[in-house]
Amino acid sequence: MKVSHPFVAWVAAALLAGAWRVDANDQIQVYTVPKEHPAIQSAQPQMAAGAAGIPVNSAPVRWTTPAGWREMPPDGIRLGSFVVQGQGGKAEVAITSFPGSVGTELDNVNRWRGELQLAPIGESELSAQAVTVDSCEGKLFDMAGAAARTVVAMIPRNGNSWFIKMKGDSAAVAEAKPAFLEFLKSVRFGADEGPAAATAGMAGGADPHAGLPGFANPHGELAAPEGPKWNVPAQWVETPPRAMIFKSFSIADDAKGKAEVTVSSFPGDVGGVLNNVNRWRGQLGQAPVGAEQLAGVTETVQTAGGPATVVDFTGTDAKSGRPERMVAAIVPHGGKTWFYKLMGEGAAVTKQKDSFVNFVKTVQYP
Repeated sequence: MKVSHPFVAWVAAALLAGAWRVDANDQIQVYTVPKEHPAIQSAQPQMAAGAAGIPVNSAPVRWTTPAGWREMPPDGIRLGSFVVQGQGGKAEVAITSFPGSVGTELDNVNRWRGELQLAPIGESELSAQAVTVDSCEGKLFDMAGAAARTVVAMIPRNGNSWFIKMKGDSAAVAEAKPAFLEFLKSVRFGADEGPAAATAGMAGGADPHAGLPGFANPHGELAAPEGPKWNVPAQWVETPPRAMIFKSFSIADDAKGKAEVTVSSFPGDVGGVLNNVNRWRGQLGQAPVGAEQLAGVTETVQTAGGPATVVDFTGTDAKSGRPERMVAAIVPHGGKTWFYKLMGEGAAVTKQKDSFVNFVKTVQYP
């Protein structure tokens, strides 16, 4: 067939080369789907769209997609995303990377267990297999709930924490696990992958939030629609952002001691109220409670964003071994769950509790 018009020739070539689609603005876009995924690169750190406030290091990474896996476009938090459909149901695979340690192994395992409606475990109950991804030694965790199962490879590399996670229907995950293990062998990290990409713009006293959408200045409020608006009490001093924490503030009182306030947000219910309450209880060395006991250890507070579940615990910090007190709130809003936590020396928390609760009550969400 002879093609005379250059535009028609271009479309014909696109059809032969791969695939095409027409977007909402009637612009034709051409794309190809190679077997080996190309490196993902970004000049600036990204703000995670699905988990507000988590800075993501989108350093180069590539892989070979197993047969039958449907690759999805990367988003603000996932550097790689796949849907796996099997005879036993469906599973999803995600590749993410964060600066730093992103909590302890136990913290992460209990977070994943919470997603499966499983009770938290202690350090002595941790179980993992060794796994190697692109010459990097990591750990593979495998946990199953009543109907769902999660398999996660956690790989520390160059000051970052990489997570390659498969979660879905139990039968689908069991069916796909051999392919998942082969997939791990195909992953390759870029030569310039490292913490510098995640901390670009922070040197020399620059604004640590520079380049991240929604931050107008290092101490001001977030402007809608990117995030909530709040009034920070005078004694609270904002501290630099870190992985999994949207905002954090330190409180120092010569007479009462020290405390810290953290704010984080994640899509969905993040395991539900009971699992998160038990996770916090575990941080202070307290035994988990059952669903029938939940009302006795929580109270409901009305906030501008809707009802919040508030807890107030005193115990021994599992990490430091020091006696501490925690006041925390869970606020579901707009398809996300917001977590607010005040934790520190007992006298400091006692003095700041009213200010903290009022802070949670008056947050304005976009």
